[in-house]
Amino acid sequence: MTTARPNPAQGPAALRVLSPAPQDATTLRRLRPIAVLTAATLGAIGAVHAAWAAGSTWPYDDPSTLTRSVLGVPEAGDFPPPGLTLAVTGALTVAAGAALARTSRSERVRRTARLLTLPAAGVLALRGVGGFAQSLLAPNAATPEFTHNDLRIYSPLCLALAAGLAALEKSTKETA
Repeated sequence: MTTARPNPAQGPAALRVLSPAPQDATTLRRLRPIAVLTAATLGAIGAVHAAWAAGSTWPYDDPSTLTRSVLGVPEAGDFPPPGLTLAVTGALTVAAGAALARTSRSERVRRTARLLTLPAAGVLALRGVGGFAQSLLAPNAATPEFTHNDLRIYSPLCLALAAGLAALEKSTKETA
């Protein structure tokens, strides 16, 4: 007597959320460019954070301009300590690796990576929406340099990265 495997689509909503959509080799192959682009972008942003943790002010000439443009605060002394900046580097690097793993041939690897990509997509989406909200509704809450960058670069990039991670959830079967 064989035991039928439970169908998560018929179970509680929480189990449906935790169960990845079925993906065949063709779907995974089609998602690979999205995974690579998303991972490369997350990795590049992580590399910039690593450079900042090491003391670089790139792409700006001095710490004060970097702080005003990236954090939205007027004083260079307010820049996060290297350890905190390296923690962000680590999170970005892990998210990049998980994005690539979402197109692995191994279902177990994809399922494990999903535990990282879904929260990362959520955090990036919240950052993107929250950034737009702050910069549009309370533009004086941060320096003008930050507000300018946030509206043109940071928030749109966060939303694009969230969309890239969410796209990796595409099912083989389109559901109505």
